[in-house]
Amino acid sequence: MMQHISEKKTEPLLIMHQRFTNWLFDEVLPFWGTAGCDGTPENPALYGAQESLTLEGVSAQAPFKRVRVQARQLFVFSWAALQGQAEGRSRADGIFAFLCKAHNEQGKWGRSLTPEGQLLDPTADLYDLAFVIFALAWYERLDQSGKALALARQALRWISENMSTPQGGFFNTLPAGDEPRQQNPHMHLFEAILALYETTGEIADLTQAHALYALFSQFLQDETTGTLGEYFTSDWAPAPGHEGNWLEPGHHFEWVWLLSEYERLTGVITKTRADRLYQFAKRYGPDPATGLVCDALGRDGSVLKASSRLWVQGETLRAVLTVDPQDTDGLAARIVTNLLERYFTDCPAGTWHDQLNEAAYPVSKAIPASSLYHIITAYDVLNKVRSEVTQ
Repeated sequence: MMQHISEKKTEPLLIMHQRFTNWLFDEVLPFWGTAGCDGTPENPALYGAQESLTLEGVSAQAPFKRVRVQARQLFVFSWAALQGQAEGRSRADGIFAFLCKAHNEQGKWGRSLTPEGQLLDPTADLYDLAFVIFALAWYERLDQSGKALALARQALRWISENMSTPQGGFFNTLPAGDEPRQQNPHMHLFEAILALYETTGEIADLTQAHALYALFSQFLQDETTGTLGEYFTSDWAPAPGHEGNWLEPGHHFEWVWLLSEYERLTGVITKTRADRLYQFAKRYGPDPATGLVCDALGRDGSVLKASSRLWVQGETLRAVLTVDPQDTDGLAARIVTNLLERYFTDCPAGTWHDQLNEAAYPVSKAIPASSLYHIITAYDVLNKVRSEVTQ
């Protein structure tokens, strides 16, 4: 059944939106609010969110909890509560309390905790810090006490004061290693700052976003090809060899949505840069037979990794609906069909397959909690577009 989805006539996007909605609110959020939280029956969020589940849908008993996963799940349940899901608030409150155990008074956040909440790895990781700020911005919309907002601003100051580099941008981690510079954590920091500004409406909260857009424009996006690099030297030249050739269409699509948001919030025109990203990823990323978007490409458009992560499909959906909200060529409908019928089926209720191989069969070894962030953000754009179309 799974290999023949491309031969079926896809349903109208409006019908699939309803199927997606039912699955998310009836199965996913209740499941991850109970089995996906670590604690007691009376307080299932006492020890935060699960790191991952086995393929049977039970705890994988990971000996650590990454800060990025706790932050992503804080966003998920803050979003759910703001959508009116009754249990979302208590889950968000519990995960927020657990996440704060990774924070010190100076504004630094560690990288991981033990399952009970003791600091396990104190390394400051830019990727994790970006998601902490993003999640705190969303939790502030729910809690409105000012505590999460203060923590988010403190974290952003700490990054600027401690992780900035003379060449622009930030170290990946502190203590800094000798690994290549990466675009991905900078992208998520950009996302976090936009979320923070949308929460507060205060221009000062946007300052770092302008610097990150300048970094993107000057170094991350190649002026000749319009493509987005992943790995760079310390002075932001493309990394040598294989790493410098490695591109991810999912991140091209993710930037398309982020640039649209940046333009919406600031008035800075980003369309030309976004279009170049979109056209490259749309031309080379999807498999013509299945519509699944691959995990990695070379700068010439050749497929370097033909498997298809769930998150890549979610980011593709966001970009497609950003560029073409009417879905005139049916591409968004095809993506949602793949999500519903390839990733969200033949697995425990409320869960998903995280990765398909080049033959479109599931190859995941676990069910990572981190994927829910991408599911929510993809659904959120789909939901907004469908609401606008049907008004």
